[in-house]
Amino acid sequence: MQPQNTNEPQRARLRPKPLTLPTRGSQSTVDERGSLFQDDWFDAEWSSSAFSSPALGGNSSASLPIPPIARRATTRPPRGSGGAQRLPPPLAEAPASATTPFTPLEEAEDVADMATIILPAIGAMDISQFATVRLPAVVAGTETYFSLLARLARSSGVYALATMASPLVSLALSPFLTRYLSPSDYGTLALLNSMTGLLAGITQLGLGSAFFRAYNYDYTEESDKRSVLGTSLLLLGTISVLASGLLAYLAPWIANTLFGQPALARPLIVMAWVLLVQNLTVPGFAWLRAESKALFFALLSITNLLVALIANFVFVGALRLGVEGSLLATGSGYALVGLVTLPALILASHLRVGWRIAVGMLTFGLPLVLNFTSFWVLQLSDRYLLALLGSLADTAKYAVAYSLGGVISTVVMSPFTLAWPTAMFAIAKRRDAAKVFSVVFRWFSSLLLFAAFALSIAARMILIWFFPETYHSAELIIPIISESLVFYGVYYVFMAGANVTRRTWLAAVFTTTAALLNIGLNFALIPLWGPYGAAAATLLSYMAMALLAYVVNQRIYPVPFEVLRFLIAFTLGVIIYVGSYSLSETLGGEYRWLLAIGGLVIFALCLFILVDGARMVPVRRALPALKSQRRAKGALHG
Repeated sequence: MQPQNTNEPQRARLRPKPLTLPTRGSQSTVDERGSLFQDDWFDAEWSSSAFSSPALGGNSSASLPIPPIARRATTRPPRGSGGAQRLPPPLAEAPASATTPFTPLEEAEDVADMATIILPAIGAMDISQFATVRLPAVVAGTETYFSLLARLARSSGVYALATMASPLVSLALSPFLTRYLSPSDYGTLALLNSMTGLLAGITQLGLGSAFFRAYNYDYTEESDKRSVLGTSLLLLGTISVLASGLLAYLAPWIANTLFGQPALARPLIVMAWVLLVQNLTVPGFAWLRAESKALFFALLSITNLLVALIANFVFVGALRLGVEGSLLATGSGYALVGLVTLPALILASHLRVGWRIAVGMLTFGLPLVLNFTSFWVLQLSDRYLLALLGSLADTAKYAVAYSLGGVISTVVMSPFTLAWPTAMFAIAKRRDAAKVFSVVFRWFSSLLLFAAFALSIAARMILIWFFPETYHSAELIIPIISESLVFYGVYYVFMAGANVTRRTWLAAVFTTTAALLNIGLNFALIPLWGPYGAAAATLLSYMAMALLAYVVNQRIYPVPFEVLRFLIAFTLGVIIYVGSYSLSETLGGEYRWLLAIGGLVIFALCLFILVDGARMVPVRRALPALKSQRRAKGALHG
């Protein structure tokens, strides 16, 4: 007991007794003002419980049992009466080791005479055997819209390291191929590449998307994730080997029937090998994305592109292998990726296969095959129709313009679509998901429109400066293709509702409808306008697909997308682009690209005003007051 302070007798008189804790061989006292405080009375049933002791060591904590505590009866004045009511008898008497005899509350004259609760001392514990887990602090509901957008932009930016390399490689390779291959050979290469894309999409059975959902959404246990990885390896490997063998066997028949050129049999056999190695890279790239190994994903993708680029220089430029050489170069990059990723995937998955997982992945992925096939018809079938209704030279011009106009897909859309699935399902779990989706649409659509304008100007410069003059007549196809892909980008955001509600079959319906419309428009417009007719058919088809997706998704998953703002921005972009192009063609010379860049600056200002229009609302509301004040001042001066 601490000695009383003679200067403060009343305070010392009210000081509680010290807590006495028995230890091994001795007793120690702790002078405290109490761990439990009660305003009225305390009548809880004490039993064995746990408490957290940060003093046990740094950041770690342990849960220690507390034995039953002796509790004596207390009194409580009943409400509305002046008497005292005796509570039930105590559960246990205080230990004999108590240093202060217990005095009932109603008999105590002084707080110092009240009982002291005796807690048995707990011996020191060795906590070195316990694992320490560091968990990030998460505060629910505190992430703002812009922090979500920033996180999505960061994820997209990492993947952009890989996808940005693709247009650079294409821009470096296309002028080279157009100079070393004749227009008819380049048109043939474009047809074979589009056919490879079609067969790859069909034979992959949508397992790329199904893997991502199963690995990151449907299953959380590590054993199940290994089974997802092993199942995807088995399915893709088996189907790819069978499909590639069948294609190589039917190569002569396909060359005669579809192309009418028996000499294409050998390129088709090479294309079968490219199909095999390309499909075998799908699990590796998907696994890297699912494990958020973005840097390794980017490095591997860039290596793939660089190997293909160098191999093209060797096979086409040095060895003069023509179309076959370009196909071999493409397959070389995929083969390197497969050699790097497949051993790691086998070790990570232990080749575990889950048949229930396989059924679930196929159920999710198979509807996407029809979706992909329709999308291929929508995007790439026009090359075949141009060769059928026009010539291979028209096909080559259109393929060059489409590749330059499609840079927006690689620079902007591909990074977004790689990062979007993770963000989409995370946003869908929020209470304000509809609002967040609306904000994402506003900024992403504005970025698409600006990128389409800027990249169209850059692509036109590249076409004029680096490609043979034969291809210059396809200059205006580039902005048409860029705007077509803008509508595909907004369609991708509109489909968030179908993806969240697991109605992926709607994508097949929309793309099939747009593909059929595209075929009809191609047959109608290609005879009239040639490659420009094919470009116009592509634009109208993408617009129809985005419109269908918006209308249907608003019924199943309403989101307040700012469609009117987007349409106004799109119309302004078309007007400014056409006006600057017409003026530059009239003036010509050094003013051509200067006017194009000036139009880009004007469009950027218009976009800024439209996107940031919410901040202009107070200004617009203040304008009538300002006008009335000016009129009043004018009347006074008048």
